[in-house]
Amino acid sequence: MSEIRRNLSLMTDRFFWSSRRSTITGPHIRDASNVQRVWNYFVIASLPTWVIGTWSLGHQTNLAIAAFGLERVPGWRAGVLRQFSIGFDAFNPLACFMHGLLYFLPIFGLALLVGAFWQALFAKLRHTEPDEGLLVIAWLFALLMPATAPMYQVAVGMTFGIVVGKLIYGGSGRYLFNPALLGAAFLVFSYPTLMYGENPWVPVAGYDQPTVLELVKEEGGISVIPAVGYSFWQMFIGDQPGPIGIVSSLGAVIGALFLIWTAVASWRVMAGAIIGLIVTATLFSAIAPENELFAVPWYWQLVMGGVMFGVVFIATDPVAGPMTDPGRWAFGVIVGVLTVVIRATNPAYYEGVLFAILLASVFSPLIDFIATDRNIQRRLQRQQGGADG
Repeated sequence: MSEIRRNLSLMTDRFFWSSRRSTITGPHIRDASNVQRVWNYFVIASLPTWVIGTWSLGHQTNLAIAAFGLERVPGWRAGVLRQFSIGFDAFNPLACFMHGLLYFLPIFGLALLVGAFWQALFAKLRHTEPDEGLLVIAWLFALLMPATAPMYQVAVGMTFGIVVGKLIYGGSGRYLFNPALLGAAFLVFSYPTLMYGENPWVPVAGYDQPTVLELVKEEGGISVIPAVGYSFWQMFIGDQPGPIGIVSSLGAVIGALFLIWTAVASWRVMAGAIIGLIVTATLFSAIAPENELFAVPWYWQLVMGGVMFGVVFIATDPVAGPMTDPGRWAFGVIVGVLTVVIRATNPAYYEGVLFAILLASVFSPLIDFIATDRNIQRRLQRQQGGADG
């Protein structure tokens, strides 16, 4: 137990710093960045998405409370809001943000504790220091969860994501899939009602408010959006039901600019995914304009569901994605194409981008192999051409 406590202490320190060990053999590269700082940049970049999504969750919840005319809101969260005289005003940004925060913090806190336990246990068994990356995995995983997620399912999903997705492969730098994404996907298949049951998004009993993507797929295409009172800019900003992390395309765009500016995430993956989505959505609309799901314009595809969140924060995972520049372009295009294909042709699942990233990650090593092999062949041809000359 003392060893586990020591590892937990090391993990707490390495939320913000990298390993204390110094490289003693060459070559040496002096740089201000390290592994943990790279992961922390993803957390920093996602803060606008988190702020807007947390406000949106509280806003949707307070609107539901007002719609039902509840004079006495049950639950410990309501007690906290009453204790600090915050209230449930749907048009008070502070009241909305704090209400949403009280749903997010338990999910994030539990994800952290579960991840810390497994990392400490694996570190003890392997006689190594705890691995980096726990903070960003728990953070992204919590952003993908609905507010109504049962705590035991959060624990199960985080366990699967960090153990099966990361630790059994050796930790950071070795896994095949983004652990947060894998944990969320495991819950989708294991507990379908978590995200596809009744009222998973607005935590008020009896208030069923589906996401816009669900409405489009169930109620007859893009024409349903204005009928239920949503506008493009409202959805772009993030005032819609859904997981905290995915509702705001605006927050994701701000995060993308930060990640590109800091050179932490590949802009080629992001650009490739957007290009793939635009081309595929346009092609589908031209092929079958009478099909309501095929006819959804590309700009609506971008603001519905978690496309921007997935493209910016999940698809750009530097471990699960390709390492070559041509491979990053190809990877991004595959994600964009598969997102539209899954959305338009698979009636069982509303969201396509998360599954598209999982499928693309399977082919990531092959994409890099092809890109590297083609580069080698080009060099050989140039050398042969120079020798012949």
